[in-house]
Parts: sequence; C-alpha cells; structure tokens
Amino acid sequence: MGAPRPSAALFGGTFDPLHNGHLRMAIEVKEALRLPRVVLLPAHHPPHKPRQPLSEAGHRLAMASAAVAQLSGFEVSDMEVRHEGPSYSLTTVREFSRAEPGVDWVFVMGADSFAEISTWHRYEELLAACDTVLLPRHGTPLTPSPPAGLRIEKEEPHCYSWTGESYRLPEGRRLYCPSLPALDISSRSIREKVRSGQCIRGLVPPEVEEYIAGHGLYLGAREEGRP
Repeated sequence: MGAPRPSAALFGGTFDPLHNGHLRMAIEVKEALRLPRVVLLPAHHPPHKPRQPLSEAGHRLAMASAAVAQLSGFEVSDMEVRHEGPSYSLTTVREFSRAEPGVDWVFVMGADSFAEISTWHRYEELLAACDTVLLPRHGTPLTPSPPAGLRIEKEEPHCYSWTGESYRLPEGRRLYCPSLPALDISSRSIREKVRSGQCIRGLVPPEVEEYIAGHGLYLGAREEGRP
C-alpha cells in the first residue's frame, strides 16, 4: 500500500496582496494531494524578511478571505497575525497540531525557500513536525537541494495516482514535489502597477482587485528593497 496522504495543508505567506499565482498554487496542491482543506495563513512578520514593510494585517486577511470565499475547502486563519513578533513556521505547525490533533497537516513552501531552509528557525524540527510540499518557483529547480547534514531519500512512486516525486525526510516525514504549473506573478509587480495606475485585472482575483481599489491600497511612495 502507498503512504497515507495528509488531510490538510498550511499555506503561509505575506499575501500583500494575495494574487492569482498564490490562489492557483493552493488549488493545485489541494487537487494533487486530494486534500479536503487548505488553510491560508497571512504572516505577521516573516523572520527571514526582517526589513520588509507590510500592509496592515487586517487588509491582507480581508483580501485573502475575499479571494477564497466562494471556494469549497479553503479557509483563512489569523493565527499568525494575532501573535506579536516574527511568524515562525514551527510554532504555527505545532499550534495547529495541538488545536486539531486528528488532522495530518502538510506544510507548503516554495522551492526557493527550501533551498535556504537551513536559515529558518529550528528547521530540522519543522521538517520533523509534518510533511512538506514544495511549490515551483521561476528560476529555482524543483528537485530539492537539502542543506548539509539533512539526508533525504527519493521514494518509489506511490500506488495512488499523482504527478510528481516524493522524498523521505528524517523522522519518517515526506517531502512532496508535485509537478505543478507556476504563474510568473509577484505581489511587488502588482503593487507597482497599482501605484503607477496600471490595470491589474487577471493578476489578482476580482474580489482582491475591488478591495485594493476600494481601500486605496498601494498608492504610496515607490518601494525600495521590498519583494
């Protein structure tokens, strides 16, 4: 028999704003792993981006909530933005596991983030806390390149049907690398378009476009050093 699949995903990000690339990836992960639930988690402040200014958390939560309001199986959590200080992924995973011990969580991250996982807070414990899904990023190979000292072993194809590869991590956890399409959209490019008066239709869900316009977001000074 194949390995059991996770039953819910934690998909974090600054979501400033949440765009169609985020949304499409979340949908693809849900369908690839046949998940009944995907939880979107706007971050309070990513510790690996200490100087990045962010829009007010309430706006980012509202945009994410509006984007998935009509999508079955998707929800938005304010767990990270309710905490002061950096948003550590290990803390997030452990809090969700304590709150819902019957759920087999999987943590979603970009392939570019996994390439720098050794800089994350207690990353070995994070990878041992739940399974992980890698998302494709333009310019970053999806084949994982683990940091020194982290051993991963490629698994044979599972008996259930899906497209992609998986690897065995320490503590018996798995690293899923599904073959997914990647949309080359960035939150920064959207903010710059709004600032310069360009149309963002097709880059964000209609609900997010309406929210940005209705609240006058991203009309300030040009950004420096912000992704």
